[in-house]
Amino acid sequence: MLIREMVGQTFGQRWHYQHLLVERVPFAWHYHPEYELTLTRRARGMRYVGGDVAPFGELDLTLVAPNQAHTWQAQSRADGQTQEVQVIFFTREWLEQLTTGGLPELTGFADWLRKVQQGVVISEACTRRLVPLFDRLHQSRGLDRLSCLLQIFGQLPRDNEARLIGGAPAPEYQDKRVETALAWLHEHYRDPVTLADLAGVTRSSEATIKRLLREQLQDSMTGLLAQLRIGHACNLLITTQMPIQLVAEESGFPSPSHFYKQFGLAKAMSPAAFRKRYHLRRAAQEDAPAMQSSLIRAQSD
Repeated sequence: MLIREMVGQTFGQRWHYQHLLVERVPFAWHYHPEYELTLTRRARGMRYVGGDVAPFGELDLTLVAPNQAHTWQAQSRADGQTQEVQVIFFTREWLEQLTTGGLPELTGFADWLRKVQQGVVISEACTRRLVPLFDRLHQSRGLDRLSCLLQIFGQLPRDNEARLIGGAPAPEYQDKRVETALAWLHEHYRDPVTLADLAGVTRSSEATIKRLLREQLQDSMTGLLAQLRIGHACNLLITTQMPIQLVAEESGFPSPSHFYKQFGLAKAMSPAAFRKRYHLRRAAQEDAPAMQSSLIRAQSD
């Protein structure tokens, strides 16, 4: 199930920092109105951001745009090491206030954010350069911590190898009816949903909510539903041996044929091919010989 995550503040500031040490990163499909910049270390698995599903490696830094359904998923490591996750949440409103209220140096970062669609995957080279700043961010407090944050912000637009995740750019202003529609779709995407249902929830006409989704998200209700359902289906394909027809049903698709068509359009491969390529148990089995070889070399050294 996809949930609306509540994000707090860090020492009274209008941004929030989290640090987690975990044995594994579970699938937890969620969204929130804040930007999220997440650094994962010593983890390997799948990253889901909106309709984008891709593998990630031992070091991954990704920015997620507001209200985009997302999660990371990684199994426990064979060597027993913990996986580290550092997360920075912030809002566009807070950033704009800083930019206009005395920190015009942030203008470049604010302009770069306006180009962000569903998210951005930062290149490995840039991520490695930023790791020392994330270390300082975790260890510091007060102005030193804020300084680290601003230095991270300053580096991101300089990454010419970053991969933009497709979709509509986050709007400068979002109608409350669109926020209501997104929240309701995130909660009910596995149920049969009609435009009339969405119009009723938002207290608007079908034509109005259809127009608002197109204007502010450059998408339709069916497009948003497909993203959420395919993300859910990808998780089931990767983590279970559930029959594909049941995966389609559990993800909210009205029929297997519709699921196959939508999945093929989104992923350019069949559900079976996706499962074969990315299934976590299979990936773990393939990684095991490499891990064992690495341990043997370390012992011989």
